Amino acid sequence: MKFLVSKSLRANPNFVLLLGFYSFLLLFYFTGDLFYFTYFFGESPDAVISTLKGNEEEFLEPLSLLSLLEHFHISLFLAIMALFTSMAIVLRLNLKRTHKKIIIILSMSSLLLGSLALLATYFLAQFFVYIFFYGTIIWHLVGVYALLLTLIELFLNQHDS
Repeated sequence: MKFLVSKSLRANPNFVLLLGFYSFLLLFYFTGDLFYFTYFFGESPDAVISTLKGNEEEFLEPLSLLSLLEHFHISLFLAIMALFTSMAIVLRLNLKRTHKKIIIILSMSSLLLGSLALLATYFLAQFFVYIFFYGTIIWHLVGVYALLLTLIELFLNQHDS
C-alpha cells in the first residue's frame, strides 16, 4: 500500500493503470450525465422551467415533488462521489497549487450552488434556473478537464509526479 502514502502517481505501475482506467470511465460518467441532464430537464433554462413547472401549451405536467427529490438525491450523491474522487486525484497531479485550488473550488462550488438552485427554482423563484443550468454544466466541464489532465499526466508526460 505504499502508493497510498507516496505523493508520486508513478510509485506503482499497476496504480497508474488503475487510475488511468478509473479516469477514463469517469469521463464516460461525466459526459453521460450531461446527456441525461439534457434529456431529463431539457437543453435550455426555459426547457428546465417547463420540466419543473409544466407547460399547458405543450401539455406537459409539472414534475412531482417525489420525482424531483429522487432525482436530487441520486444525482447529488453520484456527483459528489465522482467529483470527490476526481479532485482527490487532482491533488496528486503535478500542477501549481493555485491551479489545483481553482479546479477544486470551481467544481465543488458550482455543484453545491447548482444543486441548491434546483430546489430554489422549484420552491422559490424561476430565476434560480440559470444558476442550476449553468452551474451543472460548469461542474461537469471542470470535472472533464481534471480527468483529461490526469490522463495526460499519467500517460503522456514522462516525468515523475
